[in-house]
Amino acid sequence: MLIPHAFLPSSLLAAVSLPDIGLVMFLALIAVASIAGGTSASLLTIGHRRMQILLSLTGGVMLGVGMLHLLPHAFFQLAHDIDRTAFWLLVGFFLMFLLERAFHGHAHHSAEGNHDDHDHGHDAVPAPCSHTPHAASSRWAWLGAFAGLALHSLADGAALAASVQADGEHGAGLLSGFATFVAIVLHKPFDSLMIATLMITSGMQAGRRRIVTLIYATMVPLGTVAFRASLGLAPEHAEDILGIAMAMAAGAFLCIAAADLLPEVEFHSHDRLLLTAALTVGIALAWGMTVLEHASGMHTLHSGEHEVHSHDHGQGQAP
Repeated sequence: MLIPHAFLPSSLLAAVSLPDIGLVMFLALIAVASIAGGTSASLLTIGHRRMQILLSLTGGVMLGVGMLHLLPHAFFQLAHDIDRTAFWLLVGFFLMFLLERAFHGHAHHSAEGNHDDHDHGHDAVPAPCSHTPHAASSRWAWLGAFAGLALHSLADGAALAASVQADGEHGAGLLSGFATFVAIVLHKPFDSLMIATLMITSGMQAGRRRIVTLIYATMVPLGTVAFRASLGLAPEHAEDILGIAMAMAAGAFLCIAAADLLPEVEFHSHDRLLLTAALTVGIALAWGMTVLEHASGMHTLHSGEHEVHSHDHGQGQAP
């Protein structure tokens, strides 16, 4: 609940902007989503089909936000330099690919839990036997997933901070960074659920699982704080830092969406219409959020431009 302005000192009101308030709210909701995903691992089981539908939806949102929101903003912040924008987009995609290759961070099938043959259909894969190398290494599988997803969450925090900063400069107010926030908050419970499921498989005690879940929930806020600090260290390069961060975030979102969506083409043909519909809804949501953000911010921006133009025109007239 927001504190009424009447109870806040005027100096604090001057220092805290609407985008900053929105950012704090976004970070709190992301942390809650992460904790909810981690704590639900021992309480419920998400079937294969429901997991794939949700991943298609969130993949569509991430794809849409990356291409329709983050990439255009990066192009704007980098002085409309398409070559630099494309370069940092590729860097973000490649770094996220290396992260996925090293840690298998988005192997969400491990969080599906037990599912029956009706849910899994002809794609059912038998669980590994206890004597297989996969089972022998499962005790520490959660650590690799945690490391990869923690780094990813730090990058998410930087992307959210950059998006809020860029949108705030255009007058979007509390909606600054909203599309990026939704893309992150939708995906975060699945990541936390996967880590928790792997910890349960490894036999970790509930108390330790809760500690790891809480630590993971702080990663996005830590990434945001680190990014905001980097802007303060180099204010003369703030525009470039924002543009590079948003271009890399767009590439990372594109890589994550591809990692979640492309396996469906080969392995989930039995639900192709349902999953395609979920993907379409996700992209439509991303487009709608981007339009909403731009509508709220561009009105203020255009009004300001109109006032400047009128003022300049008035100065050119004879007194």
